[in-house]
Amino acid sequence: MPFEKDLRKLLDDYLTAYEAGDASACAEFYTGDGEIHSPFGPPVRGRAAIAETHASWFTLPEENKRLEVLQSGCRGDLGYALLRYSANTSDGPEAGTSLNVFELDETGCWRFRVTSLNADFATTEPVR
Repeated sequence: MPFEKDLRKLLDDYLTAYEAGDASACAEFYTGDGEIHSPFGPPVRGRAAIAETHASWFTLPEENKRLEVLQSGCRGDLGYALLRYSANTSDGPEAGTSLNVFELDETGCWRFRVTSLNADFATTEPVR
């Protein structure tokens, strides 16, 4: 279970940076050439672009961000996780899934390599 424990710590630490609105810290959880694919904008690659994307996300008020692991696993220095994300925004609740690939770096830390966000556009209930 080491990957699952490391994954939960990574997600908790990422959420702490996210809740603080720290775009640079959020980008540090990605590999240097990490990617985000999202229905909210064009694909982004690299930490600088990932930080810019997070900064733009932080312009919209959001509360109660959650990440639930639906499925995960790893082999060697690569891992994956299917996550359920949810939050309350000024436009109402937002939720969806994200499929993530993780890579173990030279220091032994897992980092996001690729994130693919998939929004549930029919969400109507507030996240509790």
